[in-house]
Amino acid sequence: MTRRPPLRGDELAEIVVPPPGPRSRAAGKRLRRAEGAAIWGSGDPPIVWARARGSVVEDLDGNRYVDLTSGFGAALLGHAAPDVARAVAAQARRMAQGLGDLHPHASREKLVRTLARLGGALSRVLLASTGSEAVELALKTAALRTGRRRVVAFEGGYHGQSGAALEVTHFPASPPLTLPGGPPRAIHIPFPSTGRCGVGKECLEGSCDLTCFEEAWERVERECDGPDPPGAVIVEPIQGRAGVIVPPPAFLPRLCVRARERGMLIIYDEILTGAGRTGPFWAWERCGPEAEPDLLTAGKGIGGGVAIAALLGRPDVMEVWGAHVSGAGEAPYASTYYAHPLACAGALAALRILTGASPRSRAAASFAADLGGVVRESGSAATLRGIGSLAGVAFKDGREEIDSGLRRAGRAVAWLREQGILVLPSGLGADVLTMLPAGSLTDAQRALAFDRLRSALA
Repeated sequence: MTRRPPLRGDELAEIVVPPPGPRSRAAGKRLRRAEGAAIWGSGDPPIVWARARGSVVEDLDGNRYVDLTSGFGAALLGHAAPDVARAVAAQARRMAQGLGDLHPHASREKLVRTLARLGGALSRVLLASTGSEAVELALKTAALRTGRRRVVAFEGGYHGQSGAALEVTHFPASPPLTLPGGPPRAIHIPFPSTGRCGVGKECLEGSCDLTCFEEAWERVERECDGPDPPGAVIVEPIQGRAGVIVPPPAFLPRLCVRARERGMLIIYDEILTGAGRTGPFWAWERCGPEAEPDLLTAGKGIGGGVAIAALLGRPDVMEVWGAHVSGAGEAPYASTYYAHPLACAGALAALRILTGASPRSRAAASFAADLGGVVRESGSAATLRGIGSLAGVAFKDGREEIDSGLRRAGRAVAWLREQGILVLPSGLGADVLTMLPAGSLTDAQRALAFDRLRSALA
């Protein structure tokens, strides 16, 4: 095919994307040979990204797409955000690697202080490289603090793919991992949802009385009286990979009350929902101060596209790590890339934008609400879920067959891709289109995406 002329990065970020042309099979075949057919399967070749700027991705054939995924939510400010790129480049010229656990560096200290301020009462910080690692840190901290290894988690919850994180994950594509040497780490109970009530109630939107939660909690009470009681609860304030499940506002405060009655710590997984994606900097803040956790994991958006994550916690909980500080002065938790200088510099630049005086991502902040109008105008039976710049379009409700929703969602994802719009399939039955637009989405790109979404739904 004839390649489109190259563009400067700033031009690429502003472009209104035409429908893609043909994609070369060569790039996909090369990847399959290099990485194994199991990665891509035997279907169409993947889109092989060549570059990305703002909310636009360009593949090796010169085709351009509006990216409504923001790289699984990590590029919250847009791909190759200029301030983040400049900060990483400047840091690379000064120092690209250090001894982050043993000898602190300036960017690490600044980042820790920044996160501590954003955490409020959660003023102690440990850094990590990925969300899974931050979850592992949270579980380890809770076990050290309470002396209890087991935790309460939720059906549909997604917390990562590493060992302990996978044990508390409960997602069909990621079956919980049970290791030898004792009972499963997690006690999974239903997550409150008007679309798939755990006790079969027909709750209308906004009318959930949390009967499902109270009935499920009876199992937790029995476990608390058993020989191996749980010491913590881990929960996403809004379930992301399960299909953007927004629980009733009373859920998190009620959970905190019930858990603390039994001496359990509260862990919020805000890796997807944090950094202002749902409005306030942390999604739990929507539920009021009575929902404040003991520990919180952050990642994705706080880095502006660089690989970094963190665990924030109350001082009285995090001080348990003090007993594990070595005489050599090492940090209580360490890895080769702990507080990686490039990642710290990029995260600092991203947080300056996310917490600055300028309005945060106006277009993205109202994305879910405006998408609701698109869904209604389409005449589709699909339903909208979400808040802020976290949105899901569900192709079934609790009464429909999963296969029907899966087929319709799969067709929509494929059709939108051919029309130059990238969205993510999600949901327990892969029956939801998930969108996590970046703040870089222009008005023209947003209008184009909504127009093609409207057509896809209709």
